Amino acid sequence: MTVLIGLISPVVIGFADHLGANMGRRGRLMASILAIYVCTMLSSVALALIWGGQPTIVDLFLGAGSGLGASIALVNLYRGYATRGVGIVGPVAAVTGAVIPIGVDAVLEGLPSGTVGSGMLVGVAAIWLIGLKNPTGEWDRLAVRYGFVAGVLFGLTATLLGLTSDNSGLWPVVPGRIVAVGTLILLIVVRGDRVKPLKGTIPRAVIVGLTGAVGLASFTLAAQVNLAIAGLFFQMAYGVTLVFQVIFEGERATRLQVVGFGLVVVALAMVILG
Repeated sequence: MTVLIGLISPVVIGFADHLGANMGRRGRLMASILAIYVCTMLSSVALALIWGGQPTIVDLFLGAGSGLGASIALVNLYRGYATRGVGIVGPVAAVTGAVIPIGVDAVLEGLPSGTVGSGMLVGVAAIWLIGLKNPTGEWDRLAVRYGFVAGVLFGLTATLLGLTSDNSGLWPVVPGRIVAVGTLILLIVVRGDRVKPLKGTIPRAVIVGLTGAVGLASFTLAAQVNLAIAGLFFQMAYGVTLVFQVIFEGERATRLQVVGFGLVVVALAMVILG
């Protein structure tokens, strides 16, 4: 059941990223991200009310911390995409973001079985290959920095949500989204950017926010049971985004990315069988 719930997360988040991929490229990146997070926040409140739960103060603080990391992570990721390209930023962020919750879970819960552990290693390799859109691209320090910072913060976000108790339900997500919105508003004010996104982006922000909330909710429920597996699946969203780009935008996958998709299937089979 954990695997099935966890698999919802990369599919839904990957679809949300596909829809929101080009929102900030025309300008006002921070405003576009803010619009998405406001919609995610409102959707998360509705989902938490429907699902229920009894969070503790610790659960809510963990959730709030996850929101601080998520907001800064997304800014770094999108800024890296816009200025340095996807080829290096993407795989560095995805692999870093997957390794952190796996490592934390190993320390707290012990090493997984041989089959599951091997499946996770295969999954990390798959994420790396899928992210190599341009393997010959220049490994400049700025691209690596954007990807690393985004990956570390996304990994910490996933870890903090995974450390919340099973009884808390989806409530830890709510303070996280509130903190994320507040952080973005503060960054916009400090930078002197505009709060309102460009005309025509609001409807898409609503859809991205709704789908993103569902993806984050499914991840949280899975991570509360098994942080390592849920964290690995969470970072597979990048591959799902690529699939949607291939289907709907005519983008071509490289041979290495195709190999990566094949390894994803192998990794999932090993985790399920283990």
